[in-house]
Amino acid sequence: MPLKRYALLSLGVLLGALIWPLDAIMHAFVFHRGGFMENLFTSDADQLWMRGLISCVFFAFGWVAQRHLDIQQQLRDRLEKKRLRLQEIIDSAYDAYVAMDEDGRVIGWNRSAERLFGWTLPEAMGRKVADLIVPENSREAHRKGLARYRETGISHALYKPVRMNALHKRGHQVPVQIVITPIKLEGKLEFFAFIREEA
Repeated sequence: MPLKRYALLSLGVLLGALIWPLDAIMHAFVFHRGGFMENLFTSDADQLWMRGLISCVFFAFGWVAQRHLDIQQQLRDRLEKKRLRLQEIIDSAYDAYVAMDEDGRVIGWNRSAERLFGWTLPEAMGRKVADLIVPENSREAHRKGLARYRETGISHALYKPVRMNALHKRGHQVPVQIVITPIKLEGKLEFFAFIREEA
């Protein structure tokens, strides 16, 4: 197991153990109550009880913090596995999948989209959807529609199949049927589209 897996627990144990020599140093050199070794191995019940209590608090803090960290890591691992599984499903879908943020930039692109439009995932990510697959004579309408939806939340081209022409990387147009769904995630608007080439 990596050392960082037990970092907080180890810190709690270390702090709990350091209480004993620190307390002995305080009594010996600050309060001048005997020597260091005498204070370290004291038989004073009150002093031993206090040291033990403080050590237990640090041990407990380290254990609880480490446990909380482990649970968070497990949740992150599960979410990552689910994300990868969902990505595999999307990548294997027959329809092209294109996702964009509220600024119109690509945030999702599957293998079917690569085949349909000619752009690879690295080429498409972060670029404007309008520049990649929207024909030039339709780009202004696309931008205005996106801006209008951001302002009003109203659009007649969402949640239903819409037939249109899309642009291929090589410059020719492809007749497609597209269904676009907007979703608000963590306060940010995103659009998810499944696109099928028309026969």
